[in-house]
Amino acid sequence: MLNTFKNEYLKLYRESKEQQWDNYFEGGNHDLGILDNKIYELVNKYSNKIEILDRESQVANLIIIREKVDRNQEVSKLRNYIDDLENYGADISEEIKKDDYRYRSVMANKMKKDVLQLMKIRNALAIENGYDSYPDLILETNGVDYKELNILLHNYLEKNLHKAIEIIKKYNIIFENWFDDLDKIDRKNKDYDSNMLIEKLLNSSGFPRLMEKVEIKYVEDGFSGYATELEPNNMRMAVEPIKSLDSLRTLFHELGHVMNYGLNKEEGLFRILPFSLDESMAVIFEYIASVLLLNGEDKIRIQELMTLEYTRCAISAIYEFDLWKHPNRAEELFEYHYKKLGVEIKDTSIWALDSFRSIDPVYIHNYVMGASMAEGLIRYLKISYENDYESWGKWLYSNIYYDGWKRDFREKGLILLQ
Repeated sequence: MLNTFKNEYLKLYRESKEQQWDNYFEGGNHDLGILDNKIYELVNKYSNKIEILDRESQVANLIIIREKVDRNQEVSKLRNYIDDLENYGADISEEIKKDDYRYRSVMANKMKKDVLQLMKIRNALAIENGYDSYPDLILETNGVDYKELNILLHNYLEKNLHKAIEIIKKYNIIFENWFDDLDKIDRKNKDYDSNMLIEKLLNSSGFPRLMEKVEIKYVEDGFSGYATELEPNNMRMAVEPIKSLDSLRTLFHELGHVMNYGLNKEEGLFRILPFSLDESMAVIFEYIASVLLLNGEDKIRIQELMTLEYTRCAISAIYEFDLWKHPNRAEELFEYHYKKLGVEIKDTSIWALDSFRSIDPVYIHNYVMGASMAEGLIRYLKISYENDYESWGKWLYSNIYYDGWKRDFREKGLILLQ
């Protein structure tokens, strides 16, 4: 029974990855809801049917319970509707569209009702399946303990919030222009040779042939980054052209995902990585790459970027956990949490526009986990192997990458390296 489920699920899972890539980057128009329904029917069929006898059957059951909620028809339909911003922007005037601030405010107010409804549906389904809440379901199926995570998030803020506030003052970062203003940290318009940087990075860490399995697409329209594995040894990565330290950081991040996929030697369900491992290791790789490749002012400024971004992510994660408890206080809680950055919050309605509240809920904490663990891991690698970066790569491979989801997050020992 386990093998039948595994084969059927992996076929649909990989097909969904292909369709998603095609829709995002190849001009495709696949109705992702069709595959969502097929996956939902499959996991429903096998729900409570696979006895937990070993790690693989345990992972199968974790996948089944999560997909029963996330692929539910109501969830799928509303999530995919929210994901297509054209559903909300059709009747917005060109005048408003030209004013980014007004446009974001109008869009957020249009989306708010749907975002709250999606939260309500997800929460009800999670409770129906035996969990206290939707966040409880996501954390448990990703091997994350909420109490430990809460301590980690607050410790990260305690250590870095004052640094972030100074960086905000130093570069005059405006909250409403946050992502555009990140480029103030690197005022020079640079053209990095991304292929050369990737080659140098992989050669240094001992994996010179990894990119033979990867197709890179450069997207010009302000896109951030994306990486996926369509099937073993067939990976795709999309990034914007590398013209700033922030886009370079994104390249490091997406390459971190590629490392996760390309160095995973397992098969079947163990090739699917929990978000906690996949995303936190991608962030950790940002820090490792900056150590291996950058010097002087570039190294200082990319550290400022990462401190600023992951402090914001920590606040976002803490806000989100409060939001799930008190959705009727969304705007009040948004201002309460984000004003800790020492910035003026002009429009609290924009919380609903954040994709981490709808498309990728209970997810943003994974970035902070990576940022929190990176310093300890790099310190350990430096003490153990000094500047022998190939030995760093060997340690990462043998302790983290090679066995995918065969071991959970705690078993890989990352929490201990904070």
